[in-house]
Amino acid sequence: MAKKDKKGAAPGGDEAPAATSAGPWTCAECEQENEAGDAVCCACEEPRPVAAQPSSSDPYSGFVVGLIVSAEKVAGKDKLSVVKVDVGGDEPLQVVTNAPNAVEGARVVVAMVGSKVKGESGEGEEVKKGPVGGAMSHGMLCNAPMLGWKGGDNKAAATLPGDAFAVGSRPPESRPRGG
Repeated sequence: MAKKDKKGAAPGGDEAPAATSAGPWTCAECEQENEAGDAVCCACEEPRPVAAQPSSSDPYSGFVVGLIVSAEKVAGKDKLSVVKVDVGGDEPLQVVTNAPNAVEGARVVVAMVGSKVKGESGEGEEVKKGPVGGAMSHGMLCNAPMLGWKGGDNKAAATLPGDAFAVGSRPPESRPRGG
């Protein structure tokens, strides 16, 4: 496989998919800051994540349906759990959460690194990879208010019913029945 330069073009002139975000981005793998036009990280050649390319027309850009495949309490932390979430990728995503309903088998909405969630101020806050309670988190489980859904607790993860929503798919625009 040909090595790509930081703009995403292989030496033979083959182009990688162009990055569409207007601003610079940070690699989730090595935390290197990259220029807006970079399709791959200039340090580790990791492809630019899709979640780092938010679409202004879709408020759920960078949000996916996930299935919690394991959940373990963080040692020494009463409320924190490390969950592994299948989001449709090669490997489950590790997320640290304080949501009491984040249990194995739960279908949840995950904000991927680079996406923006509604914060307490009402402004969009970017989700970043980082340590939480001593464990690395690579995303965030969303609650109903973050998604703009009516009803639901702001201290619990927004859950989805059964198999109604495929893992890795876009979440619904409103709270589904049974979720």
